[in-house]
Amino acid sequence: MKAKLAPLKCHGYFVTGLMIAANPEYDKKKPNALLFGDLQIDSTAKPVSKKFDGRLWQVILQMQQNVGPDKNTPYNFSVTVVGHFEVHPKYPVGKAQQLVEINGSSILYSSARQILRDAMHNGPFPALDLPTVSFFDAEPDLPAKKIVAEASANCGDKTGK
Repeated sequence: MKAKLAPLKCHGYFVTGLMIAANPEYDKKKPNALLFGDLQIDSTAKPVSKKFDGRLWQVILQMQQNVGPDKNTPYNFSVTVVGHFEVHPKYPVGKAQQLVEINGSSILYSSARQILRDAMHNGPFPALDLPTVSFFDAEPDLPAKKIVAEASANCGDKTGK
């Protein structure tokens, strides 16, 4: 498969909120009990100005996980990332919002996932490897009972500290 330029250009993104709290009750000898359903991921996209014919957009992605002490998970966290995007002028105007909502949200989620992982590496426990997600709504939902820890099988002992 050959790469080509996307019809959506990311002009940049920045973090407006970041919180990570280590769980002192976390037992690394037990499996991580974080479920996909414990994650709240919300994304909103809105055009920046009508004078740009719907080509400039702002996307705000918010992600958090805040579970009680009954869950064996190493961290609670929240992150908010804001991104600015431009739709190519030849892209169909009627499909611009869908392009931004799906691709812009995907770009920001991927960035937020890595930002959280990098920040968790400075904590007392292994960083969570959060699952990949899709903002495209054509596929049926996978069972929410799947444990996120399956995607973070490398959550063993921390090295290098």
